[in-house]
Amino acid sequence: MKPKTFCYFLHEAFCGIFRNSLISLAAIGIISIALVLFGLFYIFTVNIQHLGTLAWDKIEVRVFLKQDVSNTEKIKKQLTQIPGVRDVKFIPKKDGAAALERLLGSKNLFTDDDNPLPDCFHLSPAEKANIDEITRLASAISGVEEIVYGQKFVNFLKVLIRLVLVMGLVLMIFSALAVLYMVVNTIQLTVYARRNEIEIMKLVGATNSFIRWPFLLEGIFLGVGGAFLAVLLLTKGYGFLLGKLRRLNVYIPLLRCTEVNQPLIISLFAMGIFFGGSGSLFSLRRYLKD
Repeated sequence: MKPKTFCYFLHEAFCGIFRNSLISLAAIGIISIALVLFGLFYIFTVNIQHLGTLAWDKIEVRVFLKQDVSNTEKIKKQLTQIPGVRDVKFIPKKDGAAALERLLGSKNLFTDDDNPLPDCFHLSPAEKANIDEITRLASAISGVEEIVYGQKFVNFLKVLIRLVLVMGLVLMIFSALAVLYMVVNTIQLTVYARRNEIEIMKLVGATNSFIRWPFLLEGIFLGVGGAFLAVLLLTKGYGFLLGKLRRLNVYIPLLRCTEVNQPLIISLFAMGIFFGGSGSLFSLRRYLKD
């Protein structure tokens, strides 16, 4: 395509937007509303996943040793080599007794000679690690007496994370389809308003490609405008929410603005461009049949 021809297409796209300013504003508004809904689903999903990851990081597998075990360094090395174990921390029984004393508010609960608590290791699993496999391999190590890790909570957390991921993907797919549907129907209004112009261009010998390009660019510009409004509303709204929570001294470990905004902005502009352009092409099909 020649630069002069492309400049003509750009000029016609801008003229089309300004000639039908009310319909164009309506299209931008509809696109922005649809993208805001998609963005809300995205923000909700990534924050729920983030909270699930934080909860997973708090999981500890406690490996209690037998009373007569002395080769703790060897056991620690074996525990470190288990797949899925991120960190291993040794807790001697005197530290365990001190922690129990702090918890109960008592002092000198045990002496060094009559301390019945066992030495233990705290294992921190990596993200998406198989806790059951870690406990199975750890229990097979010589000198290990018992393993505790809150099996019910771990199973519940795994189901919750999987459920949120599936529901988030389904909701975002449905919202994306809703965006496409709304955009196509809205841009059809702009195309319908210019149906006579399309017919005249066809009568004077313009090809379908020549007619299609200005409408394609017009749809892309409308999509970018809608995405810009959606990004503005969502980023400012999310920042306001985080600031409000801080002022109320309410601590909810949500993702920071910098962690949410970049992928959100890229996604919304990409969707705006795609749906604006594809919406124009779908809307033109009935008028460009050979």
